[in-house]
Amino acid sequence: MREFIRLQLKLKWGLNRNNNKASAAMTAIAALLAVAIALALVWTLSFVLKVSIEVTAKRLSVLYLTLIAAGLTVAATGMQVKRLYRPGDLLITARFPLSPFKLFVSYLILNYIDLAIYSAVFFLPVMLVFGFAMGCITAPYIAGLLLGALLLPAVPFALSIFIAVPVVYISSFFERHGIAGLIVFILFLMGAFTLYYYILNVLANFFIHRNWDEGTLEIWSKLLAALDSYYNPAYYLSNVIFFERFALGFGVWLGAGVILTAGGAALARTVCGSFRRRALDGGNGVRERRSSLDGYTSTRAIFRFGFQEILRTKTYSYFYLGIALSTPVMVFFCNRLVAMVGEAQVGAGVNFGASMLVVAVFMAMICSFTGTVLSVEGKNFYITKLVPVSYRKQLLAKGLLNIGVSAVALFISAAVMGGLQFIGAADMAVLIVTQLLLSAGLVFNGVNLNLANPNLKPKANGEAEEINITYMLMIGLAVAAVLGACSLIFPKLPQGGIVAAYLIAVAVAFVYAAVNILVFWFTADRKYAKIEV
Repeated sequence: MREFIRLQLKLKWGLNRNNNKASAAMTAIAALLAVAIALALVWTLSFVLKVSIEVTAKRLSVLYLTLIAAGLTVAATGMQVKRLYRPGDLLITARFPLSPFKLFVSYLILNYIDLAIYSAVFFLPVMLVFGFAMGCITAPYIAGLLLGALLLPAVPFALSIFIAVPVVYISSFFERHGIAGLIVFILFLMGAFTLYYYILNVLANFFIHRNWDEGTLEIWSKLLAALDSYYNPAYYLSNVIFFERFALGFGVWLGAGVILTAGGAALARTVCGSFRRRALDGGNGVRERRSSLDGYTSTRAIFRFGFQEILRTKTYSYFYLGIALSTPVMVFFCNRLVAMVGEAQVGAGVNFGASMLVVAVFMAMICSFTGTVLSVEGKNFYITKLVPVSYRKQLLAKGLLNIGVSAVALFISAAVMGGLQFIGAADMAVLIVTQLLLSAGLVFNGVNLNLANPNLKPKANGEAEEINITYMLMIGLAVAAVLGACSLIFPKLPQGGIVAAYLIAVAVAFVYAAVNILVFWFTADRKYAKIEV
């Protein structure tokens, strides 16, 4: 059992687990950027609350501890589901010289070790930044943080064992009813984004007007008071970190973790055994059926198959199609926030630039998944070389499908902004033309990138987990920044500045699209022919 655990840890955390240095570097950069943004938000919110409502460091710490514990619980639940109930290596591990019980315990230990690593990586930076913002960095506080980092995984891990049982049944339902799962994800995404917008809006209002209204202050005061209570598990961990009522905090947190882990493990072992036996038996089997693509023209069949592929692949349907469908709501909130800050700092008339920047960012997010149009085929890639359709035509159809998805999100977003009179008719026309060109450029840039780096290695459950998405997201954000800067700066120039902004925005998007389309048109067949599974 010890060797099995060591092997699994080496596969996940070993230095040689990823031979693609560029991929590892890009992943590290993206992770550091996300962490930097989160830490900046933590410092800003802590400073603002300290100044506005004179909250104590201990009381405010409970807010962050609650959020961190909740995030770790969600992450741990995903680990439990993936390793205990839906392992990708079930057929291999079933032949290991380990009893089912030892294998079960091994996976629990692996999940706890992974969670402890994630816990330390997120907990220590957040609480150190919080400590600097609150001015409470002392030797006892540092000691409390180190002890808290050791204790923190106990309760999230214990809760995740219980939560994973209903989650695995619910996820099975959503796998059979993919549209229902997509709707729930979109609602969750919009809710999370609305909450994030609210926090940013509160902070922006504070820094613009240098104060908060009484209603906002009262809401935050009540929220912090409610969290800092016996009913919140994070309250006890806060006692440990600040050495206040230390024995109570230490005993309740650790005791709850041990007791819940024991009870959850007993329940999970029964459910886990049932799921594994069912998976090894082959489930319900597969029945033959007539293809839904029979009688279709080649182009229509590729379009339909591509859309079905989006719905059947979780990464695509949730983070690609989900983002596309929720983009209008998020664009509305982002526009309001960017325009409010822009008007305060630059003056009126920034709505066009704000809209161009925000919509371009979301187009980049939607189109970044085109970096996997080939990779998602995986081991079935050879089939695309056997069908009687030219390589360029196959890729063109997939590219047009992706442009169509982004265009739907764009037109709805433009209709929302126009209906609310956020931008005028001329602004809307230029925005739509520019963003359509940008979308085409991003899509075929992604196709060209995937042709150069096909990455056809088998992936778990057919998911598109690769670095090309990160590459495309960074490229898209860079182009969006250029478009946004031009659209924000040039309207402020005298004598026809808005016309110059229109022309430059369209020109930048046109050149970007033209270059990528031409590269695709003249190199796609040759590059595709060289790719082998």
